[in-house]
Amino acid sequence: MPTKKIVLSHDATLLAILKNSYFQRECFEMVLVKDGQTGFQAVEAEAPTLAIFDIALLGEQALECCRSIKNDPFLTKTPVLLILPENVDEDMADVCWNAGTDAVVHRPLEAKRFLDAAFGLIGISCRLAMRFPVSFKLKFLDNKHKQHVGICTNINVEGMYLATEALFPVDTKLSIEFTLPGFQSPISVTVRVAWVNHPEWLKKNTLPCGMGLEFINSSSAFKKILQGYVNDLASQE
Repeated sequence: MPTKKIVLSHDATLLAILKNSYFQRECFEMVLVKDGQTGFQAVEAEAPTLAIFDIALLGEQALECCRSIKNDPFLTKTPVLLILPENVDEDMADVCWNAGTDAVVHRPLEAKRFLDAAFGLIGISCRLAMRFPVSFKLKFLDNKHKQHVGICTNINVEGMYLATEALFPVDTKLSIEFTLPGFQSPISVTVRVAWVNHPEWLKKNTLPCGMGLEFINSSSAFKKILQGYVNDLASQE
């Protein structure tokens, strides 16, 4: 499966926001750039899901990079988000829009406001990007058809976290079956191992040993059931 990437200018605050968000859970790769030229080259080479450029760091080069992307017929559909410096003249936002940006966010950076803008550009609801805490048992089969068990500890429409001692490498495909709380019939789906929380190198200390799973090849019936379930969870928040 192709790696999902974000091209962005290096900023500690921005990286911290992205690190603790949906983008990290879904294993987006961060491609850091130092100026407008390397920014354009990275977008051209990496075909990212999103490009983020900070005017406070790159200055006019951020605008030039945005213009170059939007004027390139092969790159123009790449969503671009520009970050404006603090206390900047309001006319600067108009300059950004004229450069072709798809969204602007003003400093100081606030996580929710920034993520709302970023999610909007890639067509993901902020609510649906959330992982909702749950706890239910499930069983799954590896590629040798050996059965294992685990507990789903969080879920959204794109995937779940599975607490289990049976760990498999990233990109392994597994078949899982589970019954959602409040439902009577089990549902099944193929998943891809997106990341692993190994007991000897815990990627997330707040989660038990297990794997982050991405739903793939899911049927329309599965999507409809899961969407309704997640919507119910969201309404309870």
